[in-house]
Amino acid sequence: MKSVETMIAEALAAGQTTLSEYDSKKILAEYGIPTTEDLLIDELAAAEQAAEQIGYPVVLKVCAAAAQHKTEQNLIELGIGNAVELKKAYDRLAPKARNLGGAILVQEMIRGSRELVAGLNRDAQFGPCVMFGLGGIFTEALGDVVFRVAPLSREDAREMTTDIKGAKILGGLRGLEPVHIDELSNCLQQLGQIAIDHPAVCEIDINPLIVRKGHPVAVDALIVLQEPQPPATTEKAVTGNLTKFFEPQSVAVIGASGTPHKAGNDVIQNILANEFEGRLYLVNPKGGEILGHRVYPSIQDLPEDIDQAIIILPARATPQAIRDCAARGAKTVVLAAGGFAEVDQQGEELQQATIQAIQDTGVRAIGPNTSGHTSTPHKFTSTFFPLGKVPRGNVSYIAQTGNFATHTMRYIMTAEHFGVARVLGMGNKLDVEESEVLEYYAQDPETQAIFIYLESFKKPRRFLEVAREVTRVKPVILLKGGATAEGSRAAVAHTAALASDDRIIDGALRQAGVVRIYDYSHLILAAKAISAMPLPQGNRVSLLAPSGAMLVCMTDLCHRRWGLEVPAFEEKTRRYLQDMSPPFIRMRNPVDIWPAATVSGVEFAYREGTEAVLKDANIDAVVMILMITDETGVPPLDFIIELAQRYPEKPLFVAFTGQKNHMDDAKAYLEPRGVPTFPLIEDPFEVLSILARCRQAMER
Repeated sequence: MKSVETMIAEALAAGQTTLSEYDSKKILAEYGIPTTEDLLIDELAAAEQAAEQIGYPVVLKVCAAAAQHKTEQNLIELGIGNAVELKKAYDRLAPKARNLGGAILVQEMIRGSRELVAGLNRDAQFGPCVMFGLGGIFTEALGDVVFRVAPLSREDAREMTTDIKGAKILGGLRGLEPVHIDELSNCLQQLGQIAIDHPAVCEIDINPLIVRKGHPVAVDALIVLQEPQPPATTEKAVTGNLTKFFEPQSVAVIGASGTPHKAGNDVIQNILANEFEGRLYLVNPKGGEILGHRVYPSIQDLPEDIDQAIIILPARATPQAIRDCAARGAKTVVLAAGGFAEVDQQGEELQQATIQAIQDTGVRAIGPNTSGHTSTPHKFTSTFFPLGKVPRGNVSYIAQTGNFATHTMRYIMTAEHFGVARVLGMGNKLDVEESEVLEYYAQDPETQAIFIYLESFKKPRRFLEVAREVTRVKPVILLKGGATAEGSRAAVAHTAALASDDRIIDGALRQAGVVRIYDYSHLILAAKAISAMPLPQGNRVSLLAPSGAMLVCMTDLCHRRWGLEVPAFEEKTRRYLQDMSPPFIRMRNPVDIWPAATVSGVEFAYREGTEAVLKDANIDAVVMILMITDETGVPPLDFIIELAQRYPEKPLFVAFTGQKNHMDDAKAYLEPRGVPTFPLIEDPFEVLSILARCRQAMER
C-alpha cells in the first residue's frame, strides 16, 4: 500500500479536496482505527467474487472522491443477500460510479447495536479538534457531540465518551454488550494524531462508527484535504516578567490633571487612596503641583529608570508617548486611551503605530483601551475610575473588559465583603495577553483562585497549555463572552457542520481543567465563596430549610441542573436529627428544620441540625436556609461563625428567607466574619456546583 503521505500528496496534486471512502479508510486503518472489510472492483464478476469472499450479506457503494453523502446521493445499496440482488444493485450503481470517475466498493454488512460518529476539524483558533457523539442519519439533528483539542491524552478521550448526553448507550443497556471504551478512546486519540502528522488533513468524518459486539468499527469515512496552511500566529511563551506591573517602585502618570473627576485626576486619587509606597511622578505641560505632588512639564523632564508609566493621552499621542517613556527607562506602560482598531480605519493605523512603538522600545504594555489594573498586596492601582482604597483578598481577575477594574469593583467594594489580590483589564491586548497573566497568577502566592472574562483568545493553544498546569494547583473559572454558533459552516463533513466556536471552546476548557460558567454574576458570587471557604472535597450536599417546598425544589435542581448529589445521611446522623424533631416528621437529607425550631427554638434547631450534618462523612458541604422575621425571631448568629470555624474543611453557606432588613443585617454580620451569604436560595447551590467542578479539575 502507498504511504499515507504519498496518498495525500497525489490527491492534492490531482486537485482533489476529498479522498474516496476506500482511501480514507485505508488511512484510518494505518492508524489502528478498525474499519469494515472492503474490496474495490470495476466489473460485475469481480463484485460477485468479492461478495463470496466477504460473505453475504454485503453492501455496494459508489466509491469516488465526489461521493460524499452516499445516502442522500442514492449511491448505496444495503443488505444484499445473494448474487441476484448483487447484479441488480451493480447494474444500478455502476453507471453512476463511471459518471463520478470512481468504482464500486463491496463491503461487509455490519449489523451493530449502536451508531456513533467521530471526526476531526481544524478550528481557526485551536487547530485540530477531535469530535465524538451519536451518529447515523440524524447526527446533525441530534447534535449530541463533544470536541477536544488534539493531541488527546487517554484521559481526554475517555472523558469525551462520558460527556455526550447519550453516554448511557455506551454501557450494557438492555442486555447489549458494553462498548469497549479503551478501543473507542484509541480511535479518538488516533484521529487527533492523523491531524498532527498530516497538516493537509483538514477534516475527517466517520459516520457511522458502528458498535459490533462491543467493538467500534468505521463503516463509512471521508477525509477532506487542503493545502497545508502556515500558522496565522506564533504562540511562543513570552519571557518578559510582569512583576513591574504588579510591584512597581516608581510610577509616572502621563496626562495628569488637576481637574476633579477627569481620568488624569482620578488615577492619582486612587493611587494615593491605596497608600502606594513607591515614587509617584506626574506629567502635564502646565507644570505646577497636583494633590501635593510636583508636576513635570514633559516626559523628557522625568527622572530615569521609571518602572511604570500610566499614559492617559488621546490615541493619536500614544505611540510617541511610549517612545518617550521608554527613553526615560520605563519598563512597563499602561495605555488607557480608546480609539484604536475597535473604532475605524484610522484607529487601526494608530494601533499598528502603537504596536511598532512597543516592539521598537521593548517595553511591556497593557492595553490600549484598558481601564487599568490593581495590585492590592503592593497597594497600587492604575485605574482611572473613582474607587478609593481597594480591599485586599486572595482572588485575582483577568478581564477582557474594563469593568472589573472599575464599576464591578465598585460594586464588590460596596455590596460584598471580600477583596482581590490582582485585577488586570487587558483592553486590546497588543502586548500582554491572557495566557501570560494566567501564568503570572499561577506562581503568585497572593492569588489562591483565578477568575477570567474573555471574548477572544489571543494565543488559544498557549492558553490551554498554561491552563492545564495551573488548574492542577489553583481553581480557574472562566466566563466566555460572544459564545455563539456563528463559527459553524456548511461543509461536506458532519464534523465541520457540527463544529462551532462554543462547542470547541467548551471542550478545550474542560480538557484544560478550566471551569466554565455562563452567568456574569457568578464571577462575583463564586469569588465571594472561594474567598471565605475551602473547596468542597466532593459534590455531596446537605441543606436545611424551613419549607418542604424549598427542600424539594432545591434537591431537584441539585440533581437536574447542577450535578450535585443530596445523599442519605449516616444512620447516627439521621437518628440524632430524628430525636431533636417532633415524632410526626421523618428526618432525612434534605433536612426540614422548622418543626424542630417550633419545639426547641430557632437557634437550637439550626445549630444542632447544622453541626450534625457537618459531622456526617457522607456530606461535603452544607447550605443553611435561615428564616428570620420579626414574628419568628432573629437568633444571635454567633453559632454560625463558630460552626464554620469548628469544621473548616467543609464549606458552610447561608441563604435566607423571610424579612429583607434582617437578611441584610445578617449578611453584614456574617460575611466580614468569614461566612458567605446568598439572598437567593438557588445561588449557593450553583456556586457549590462551580466549586465542586474546580475540585474535580484539580484532582484529575
